[in-house]
Amino acid sequence: MTQNQASTTFFYFLCNPGSEAFLKEEIRLIYPELSFAYSTDGFLTFKASRVLGKTLRPVFCRHFGKFIMRGSLEEVENKAKQMDLPTRYYSKDGEIYREVSIKYGEVALEIIRVYAQGKEQFYLGEFKNTVLTSPHPGGFSSATLPTDAPSRAYLKVIDGLEYAGIKLSSGDHALEIGSSPGGATYALLEKGLKVEGLDPALMSEICLRHPNFHHHHTSIQEFKVFDLKNHIHWLFVDMNLPPEGTLAEIEKVVEKIRPSLKGAFITLKMTKFDLVKRVPMYLNIVEKMGLKVVVATQLSSHKQEFLIYAE
Repeated sequence: MTQNQASTTFFYFLCNPGSEAFLKEEIRLIYPELSFAYSTDGFLTFKASRVLGKTLRPVFCRHFGKFIMRGSLEEVENKAKQMDLPTRYYSKDGEIYREVSIKYGEVALEIIRVYAQGKEQFYLGEFKNTVLTSPHPGGFSSATLPTDAPSRAYLKVIDGLEYAGIKLSSGDHALEIGSSPGGATYALLEKGLKVEGLDPALMSEICLRHPNFHHHHTSIQEFKVFDLKNHIHWLFVDMNLPPEGTLAEIEKVVEKIRPSLKGAFITLKMTKFDLVKRVPMYLNIVEKMGLKVVVATQLSSHKQEFLIYAE
């Protein structure tokens, strides 16, 4: 979303509670045209003091849009009716009051209920349904965690696929680096993929018993990359390392599987606040591996981390 309007334009952003400081620092560093206006847990607004010099898409937010007005529910509903666009209605905390079908590329409206410090406010915003914005209200997850899933990493896979608009084909091969205990593996197996997991830690029995799963029971440092045949279609990475460490370790794997690779879902841990300024460098490193970064975002299932989807 590129801003070409007057200096009175405001934007709103929804992020994971606890990531507000990451988002504010990212905007300060990358979008100096935006000045901070308001925030409460998971919801921030910024004012555009001048025309933006680059496409707006901060990493540390799930969803964003252009602010139109604030008022009572009746006032924003009336304004939405005048604009005659598809309008969904939800709260900043994830309650979905009204969902509507919005086609890809379509401009739509949303009413966001913000309840903070004993006060209720309603924001009316406009956004375009593209890969830059979430397909679900506020970027909240539409998935539920199955009782037999080994971990919440299951949700990261489902949320990441939905955000990137990727539909996996049954029978495709996936390599997951950092697979233990198996939440993400379980999600991929459910979708009919053949999965190779790479992790020195133990995997859940529900994965080990599955005929479409193979465990490389070793570390990425000890893994012999030539063991990989030229058949990996999807790469999933979620390692307990700082971002530079993760990217350095997967470079040799990406080089080996790139001819057959359809897409890579790379989760990077924000182990320190100071790493915010390095995010553009991380995206550049991925591109130097021969991949095109499609989107970098924080999912609702994330904690102190974010996703890079590249292909």
